[in-house]
Amino acid sequence: MKKNEPMSSRAKAGIVFLILTVGFGVAILWSAIKVTWVDGDTWRERAEKLTKNYIPQKAHRGNIYSSDGKILATTVPECDLYFDFTRRMQRDAKGDVITVDNYRLQKKDTLYTTTIIDSNYFKYVDTVCQILHAAFPETTAVQFRRMLDYHRDTTHRGCVLIKRHVPYSDWDRICKFGGWRRAVVKYVDGKSVIHYKRFKTYGNMAESVIGFNASYSNDVYSGLEGYYDSVLKGQDGLVLCRRLTWGSWIPVGRGTVISAGDSDSVRTDSIPGHPVVDGKDIVATIDTRLQDIAHYSLEQSLRRYGSSAGCAILMEVATGNVLVCSSLVRDTNGRYRESPNRNVPLTDLYEPGSVFKPVLLTAMYNDTSFALDTSMLLPVGTKTFSKNSQVVKDHGQANDIFPLWKAVAISSNVAFCELAWRYYDGRRDTLLSQVKSIFPYRPMQVDIRGPEYVGRTNTLIYDNNFLRFCYGYSSSVSPLRLATFYNAIANGGCMVKPRFCRAIISNGKREELPVQVIHDRICSRQTAETIRDLLVGVVEGGTGDNIKNDTYSIAGKTGTAETAPGASTSNVTFVGFFPADKPKYTCLVMMRDVGHVFGRNVAPVFLNIADCVVSLDKDLDCRPTIEHLAEKYSQKGGSIDDPPTVSKAPQATIRRAYSRMGLKYSKIASTSRWCYYNDGDDDTPPSYVAYRSPHGQMPNCYGMTIRDALLLCRSMGIDVSFEGYGKVYSQDPKARTPLTKNPKVHLKLKVEN
Repeated sequence: MKKNEPMSSRAKAGIVFLILTVGFGVAILWSAIKVTWVDGDTWRERAEKLTKNYIPQKAHRGNIYSSDGKILATTVPECDLYFDFTRRMQRDAKGDVITVDNYRLQKKDTLYTTTIIDSNYFKYVDTVCQILHAAFPETTAVQFRRMLDYHRDTTHRGCVLIKRHVPYSDWDRICKFGGWRRAVVKYVDGKSVIHYKRFKTYGNMAESVIGFNASYSNDVYSGLEGYYDSVLKGQDGLVLCRRLTWGSWIPVGRGTVISAGDSDSVRTDSIPGHPVVDGKDIVATIDTRLQDIAHYSLEQSLRRYGSSAGCAILMEVATGNVLVCSSLVRDTNGRYRESPNRNVPLTDLYEPGSVFKPVLLTAMYNDTSFALDTSMLLPVGTKTFSKNSQVVKDHGQANDIFPLWKAVAISSNVAFCELAWRYYDGRRDTLLSQVKSIFPYRPMQVDIRGPEYVGRTNTLIYDNNFLRFCYGYSSSVSPLRLATFYNAIANGGCMVKPRFCRAIISNGKREELPVQVIHDRICSRQTAETIRDLLVGVVEGGTGDNIKNDTYSIAGKTGTAETAPGASTSNVTFVGFFPADKPKYTCLVMMRDVGHVFGRNVAPVFLNIADCVVSLDKDLDCRPTIEHLAEKYSQKGGSIDDPPTVSKAPQATIRRAYSRMGLKYSKIASTSRWCYYNDGDDDTPPSYVAYRSPHGQMPNCYGMTIRDALLLCRSMGIDVSFEGYGKVYSQDPKARTPLTKNPKVHLKLKVEN
């Protein structure tokens, strides 16, 4: 190009392009410098947030163990079962939609397929329905099949909820069926279908002690779960995780992948961040073996007498450990269950009746202004103490004079009113203050969360209130406080606090909790022994003689209190301790709102629990010895070396038992399935002989075990109810009574002495 010659348009365009290129290059270079050095920290922080973050992790809630090593409560996974039955167009290998000719409508129809192909669906669908039926028996397998078929045929988009709270093992089993894994939905609205639920191994048994979930949205519990919540729940953590391309997160330094909604399944204690601290385990004082006996024995008694509620408590004298705490309330369906709103031993305040008399007697023994003597004579029968008072009566007693020890044995109301009227008529407040000083009217704040109301007494100004107070009325107490008082008498006057947790386990180390004392001395040891001797007399020859046995001694007291003046229903109680000479256990059994029943009627439940304790506790010296058994057999004209016999049982069972013991058994030449043991006589040796149940008549179940009695009666279409354990000693109706339509029989069992 010559000098001063105008620049061509192409040259101008080249220059502009060069300038733009240089400008863009400089801008890119500047942006790179700015991103790397100027704003580098900011962008790196943003990238870190997108690829790495601290994900909240839930701590694992600790377990609750029983004192005999069983798991009472633990955390288990459960799932909501969703199926994806979305219909999709079938495509060939090239990705084209597959169609078929519809000759009737002269068009082409698109072929659709579901997540589960037909062959896999029909191969496993019945098995899936059986699994769901086993988990939820209220819905039949046929109903589940209809539900699945309906949703598969009608659902075109989205997922369908089949059942909530499916056990994880069943959910996982369904996922493993061929072709079903893709159909089982794992996440709904970004949350995992796997949840974690608190599971009680023994169902409703002792649930008032373990604890109910008081809120469906939050982990709010009653019982031990609530009281030790801070110990059990641990501490949630924040775990540093790295995001993967498909939206899942993996803890930094770990190989386990976690996803949103499923993060609490990964233990992250050693990962950087705020670590998870799992909850500690606790050991409850409940013994499942004794709790089981108490629960079902109490339930049988409640059903028999039509009670509205009842409870059974068993405590260790020295420690206050509550080994049994059964609280049964009748629901609207007539079933007896542990209720989330009512823990009978703690929440129920009731007038205890005659079981309160030892409290009154202990307060009088503590009064140094006069001296009581168990041989002092007192009136019984009927007496009017003032013109303003009603007549005080003793049930079934004529007017007489008895010593104090006998008045306690027969539970005389008149005798106790006489004591109080004689020594405290002019100073009633003194008696009331002495009773309050030894009896725990105030809440004891035991280690289970739930309401515990303050006990109360009526004013003693009026003569009727004062006299009624003397035999267990005008005073409202809870069963647990009553058991605590008797436990103090058994403990020589030292009142220990009942407790439901005995130890905490952390990192494999067990820390025993200390025994707490409420009152060092509610009475002298001599007074406690005197009260104990009087209570022994109640069982040996008084109102509680129906549980007297020659294996171990029991000190106890019966109590009956009308629910209202003149009412037809009563609250009945039996409370005591055993062995009486060296008390180790205190037990209370109470039933509410029963008609025409006395405290002695609830005593067999006490005996059932006590027998079970004696049989399990090897440290007790009241267990029967070989010498004792030999003496008992000799009194019956036999020998301890004689082969064991059974009153009546199936031949096959007897033959099998004899074979296992290496004893000879002669088969009866009879086609009869049943046989009974015949003691024989001078001409006939003892042997088993054939037994044929009488046609159209009630069979004789005397001496049979409950297993054999149930087998015999139910084979004849007879409905059976029973109480106690051991062998049948009584039945109603009697043997050979003509059978009626829908026949029933009630059996009473006890251990042979």
